[in-house]
Amino acid sequence: MILIIFCMPNGFAWGALTADQTAVLANRNSPDSLVIAKHYAERRGLKPDHIIILDVGTDETIGRGHYEERLIQPLRQILEARNLASRIRCLVTTYGIPLAVVAPLPTDDERRWVKDAAQRQEKALTHLQLLEGWVKQIAASSAPSAPTTGGPLPNASKGTPALLKNVAEAIREASGRIGTLQDRDKAAQQREELARLVQQFGGHNALLQEFYSIGSINQQQERQRLEQYRQQIGAAESLIQVLSSSPSDLHRQSAYRLAQQVFGVRGVVALTQEESERFSYESGNASVDSELTLLWWDRGDYRVAGRMPNPLFQSQATTHPTLPIVMVARLDAPTPELARRLVDQAMTAEQHGLAGKFYVDAQGLQPDAGSYGFYDQSLRDLAALVRRTTSYEVRLDDTPQRFSQPGQAPDVALYIGWYRLRSYEDAFSFNPGAIGYHIASGEAVSLHDPNEPGWCKNALEHGITATLGSIGEPFLDSFPAPKDFVALLLTGRYTLVEAYYLTSRYISWRMVLVGDPLYNPWRGKGYTTAEVRPLPISPSDLQFPDPVKAREQYRTQLQDAVAQVERLTEQMEKGARPER
Repeated sequence: MILIIFCMPNGFAWGALTADQTAVLANRNSPDSLVIAKHYAERRGLKPDHIIILDVGTDETIGRGHYEERLIQPLRQILEARNLASRIRCLVTTYGIPLAVVAPLPTDDERRWVKDAAQRQEKALTHLQLLEGWVKQIAASSAPSAPTTGGPLPNASKGTPALLKNVAEAIREASGRIGTLQDRDKAAQQREELARLVQQFGGHNALLQEFYSIGSINQQQERQRLEQYRQQIGAAESLIQVLSSSPSDLHRQSAYRLAQQVFGVRGVVALTQEESERFSYESGNASVDSELTLLWWDRGDYRVAGRMPNPLFQSQATTHPTLPIVMVARLDAPTPELARRLVDQAMTAEQHGLAGKFYVDAQGLQPDAGSYGFYDQSLRDLAALVRRTTSYEVRLDDTPQRFSQPGQAPDVALYIGWYRLRSYEDAFSFNPGAIGYHIASGEAVSLHDPNEPGWCKNALEHGITATLGSIGEPFLDSFPAPKDFVALLLTGRYTLVEAYYLTSRYISWRMVLVGDPLYNPWRGKGYTTAEVRPLPISPSDLQFPDPVKAREQYRTQLQDAVAQVERLTEQMEKGARPER
């Protein structure tokens, strides 16, 4: 089951996130956490049962086992017991709730699977080397010597892409040579041999592409068969994902069997690499908040290692997964007083207006300069948008220089720009309600350590009201594009947390949003409403399945999907490939 996310026409009005859809989390072992949670509930009008008290450690880092046993499971149970499970769209973590969750340790099964994946990969790479030699012999002017696997196998992380590229190039060259043959019978024989090797290399998927490229004699009949083939391939791809998301010895065997049939040796290599990364948990750490978006997902329902595409991102495919996604923001700062002040400052700005200037720090990069160029252009586009649609004064620095000197950026309402990595520069004077972020890695490693040099901790200490950053290397595209993020806020139709989730590409990752999630400084202003077309529907207005029922449905769907594997695999094996 999937839920469709519609983009609504600009004239359509809906409500942003409300207090009734929000719950605040407190740590019973931190008196400050309890005070902040109660303060937030009072200021924002949350009902008493929307304050959820958990029993977790007070360190900024929590182990994965404690995260699941002392945070996730009790939180689910409380929400279910209070009949809030299908109502809460947003969670607010507070000072005292851990900031980061460490990567899990692999289980014995997972260590065994990593070893098995490495062995499968070695065999697949050997096969690829053989394939390259065999393909080069097709329609060659002089028969080369038989291919061997002499020499060391390519490094899995460095040589594999090159080897895959070499085989693909050899296939293209062989196809070209066949086209020059004058002897039709020999050409047909060589084409048949090439098709066999193509199938070994890329499975039915590559073979299907070959058939589409060379055409067919009996077009109507073959088109029907090829369309059936295409549907089988699409179904197989989905089933491989299902099997991989619920790993077991049996499921892995089925997944590799399907991968071999559908995507050939190339598919097996891809699956071995995915498993090695997934089960070793080399990138399995995350911010607690980003991981909490998957509150209703068990570890086996998603890949813990690495990052997951955010289904709420406005430019993603228009589907919402069966299991719901929860938005999360944090009321946290170097001191409890500063954390509590975040909501007070936000409400002051809502009541009296967010005053000040917009500071935008680009670098003068060309838009085509990769991801850095894209973000640099987004910064310039943001400056132009604000000048065009509002009366705010905008100060754009489009050079490699930064706003870095004391007093250089006074009266700040908003700041977004590039960085001096992990080294806060005291150039800013933030007004109540100010929003800003540094596009830099690791700027939220700690919010409490007095020696932390990063942006988030120090900007909060200097009075910023809302910011965001990462607890480790997030990669550039994890940051919201500046123009998109601010444009949604300036419509006045979205709260801080909604604008963030609509413009953030990943969840279950390392990013953290700090600030009152209900903060909406431009409510009713509509500055950029005409510029954002179509307006994405607010995440708080999406259809939200009852998590308990959704989990039951998900398990049933998983069982049904697994049952399809054998049937589909048999169909694929029987249909080896369509006749020409």
